[in-house]
Amino acid sequence: MRIYIGVDLPACVKESLLESQLQLKKLGVKGSWKSAKYLHITLEFLGEVLPETIPVLAKIVDTVVSDKKAFRLNIDRIGAFPSFKRAHTIWAGINGSVRKLNQIWSDLHTELEKNGFELQKSPFSPHISILSHPKEMETDISSFQLRRPGKFTISEIIIFESKEVDGKRIYPDLYRAKLKL
Repeated sequence: MRIYIGVDLPACVKESLLESQLQLKKLGVKGSWKSAKYLHITLEFLGEVLPETIPVLAKIVDTVVSDKKAFRLNIDRIGAFPSFKRAHTIWAGINGSVRKLNQIWSDLHTELEKNGFELQKSPFSPHISILSHPKEMETDISSFQLRRPGKFTISEIIIFESKEVDGKRIYPDLYRAKLKL
């Protein structure tokens, strides 16, 4: 099973991001657009794990969120990895209580390492991928403004599976841990 831990987004934020995708398409930006149901924030990508690992992961996530309160974030800009000129991913940036999100990531990262999970070494950079593998862009989108910056509350952390069904990647949730309200 390919597993990652992350945060789902409310429908209103997904709609806002879809509006921005539409505007970018009108500017001639092409590539593999993320559909609304798969827009999320990844905290940790674990890759392949055995199915019997899921209860261990659930316990780790529960431990991490047990003393955490729900908090607010918002979508505020677009960016690109590694840069707009050489982009392999276009993303929406996150603002608001990012410090609280970073703390959850840090605690999660520490607990996963303590439990022997192999983790990516790159620093945590919270974002929402909206386009993969952009084609050569004729328009400079570095100053593109989101149509409706979305505000939302983070109230749970989710263990997702990433799998392919009928040639499409889907991300069913396997476990949800609630933050305090």
